[in-house]
Amino acid sequence: MKTFSVRFFAILALSLMLIPGCVTAQNPTSETKTWNLDPSRSEISYNGVHLLHEWTGVNKKLVGLMQTNQGQLEMIAVSAKVADFDSGNENRDAHALELLDVFDFPNVRFLAKKFTRNGQNVVMDGVLQFRGVSRDISVTMNIAPEENQYKVFGAFTVQPSLFNMPLPSFMLKEIDDALDISVSLIFTPKD
Repeated sequence: MKTFSVRFFAILALSLMLIPGCVTAQNPTSETKTWNLDPSRSEISYNGVHLLHEWTGVNKKLVGLMQTNQGQLEMIAVSAKVADFDSGNENRDAHALELLDVFDFPNVRFLAKKFTRNGQNVVMDGVLQFRGVSRDISVTMNIAPEENQYKVFGAFTVQPSLFNMPLPSFMLKEIDDALDISVSLIFTPKD
């Protein structure tokens, strides 16, 4: 499967030549519009579980773009530096960076290119890249379009072992092979 590079996302951001989606927004426009992710109002978090404890890591330093065309979603691309996830425990975060080979794979990225309305929600089909491994993934999100912003929020689960991540252990017990991901993203019109 293809891996995404920084160059790919730069070309993606510049060209925005993607396959049109099929979700109609509530406030349709008559032109192609690019939306920037507002990092001051957006975050992604993960929740990890071990037999003895749970923890959450939060990242509020995200970058991303969204494109709509005549009120239809065409693309959402989001990138986050792995080192920017903060669990509130420096030792745990340092160990995670080691396990995740952050020097070789500094970012986690998601690119959605197909959108299907499912009641109040939208199913996004795309590619998640984590630790140098790219996997097709479908996530169900709620998308709330307004005149000057789109809010994308929801939750899904990722299985770290599918991305060749060794599961850390404590007292001879590995963490659960499931990270619950929560997303709250605000996109505003690009100037």
